[in-house]
Amino acid sequence: MLPISNQIERKIVKSKRGDIFFADDFVKYGTADNIRQVLSRLEKERLIERIAQGIYTKPKQDSLIGTIYPTTEEIVKEIARRDKVRIAPTGVLALYLLGLTTQIPLKIVYLTDGSQREIKIGKRTIKFKRTVPKNLMVKDELLHLVIQAFKEKGQKEVTDSFLNTIKLSISKIDEDVINAQLKYAPVWIQKQITKLYYLNEYVD
Repeated sequence: MLPISNQIERKIVKSKRGDIFFADDFVKYGTADNIRQVLSRLEKERLIERIAQGIYTKPKQDSLIGTIYPTTEEIVKEIARRDKVRIAPTGVLALYLLGLTTQIPLKIVYLTDGSQREIKIGKRTIKFKRTVPKNLMVKDELLHLVIQAFKEKGQKEVTDSFLNTIKLSISKIDEDVINAQLKYAPVWIQKQITKLYYLNEYVD
């Protein structure tokens, strides 16, 4: 049996650049203290970099750009995969992912059916907000983003300019998805999306 440090290092060396690791990934190799010490050493040796408490990456390297770190979205998806929970972006993040704003929010909120908590990554805070199952019933990512974008704007703040901009995203949604999943959105959003999708009209 190889020493703990060798087992952890070998696993990381064999991984691809850009991969994300959690301290919990190595629990079978030793105690939490031993794992933390090994990861700290590998970080000092620049084999990995710590991106948040208990979260590390083997960053990609580009000859022109330099070090390329995982995106916040990639990190969040890995956390959801590890915890076996569902997540869904909300608020300004939904607007940003749809290209409706260029502002990257410093505080990002994801709905989840897992535990509620916050994670600090650099200057950005990721909040996992526990919600009821109904709010995660929309499985299609694009439709979910569109619904969240409407929620972020609010019914009284939806303008013609907003509708003209989001219409392109709505047109890319599969009709089967509209028919099966739109019913989980608030009624006023259902009406707006239906008009834009089928009739290219706005609701008063």
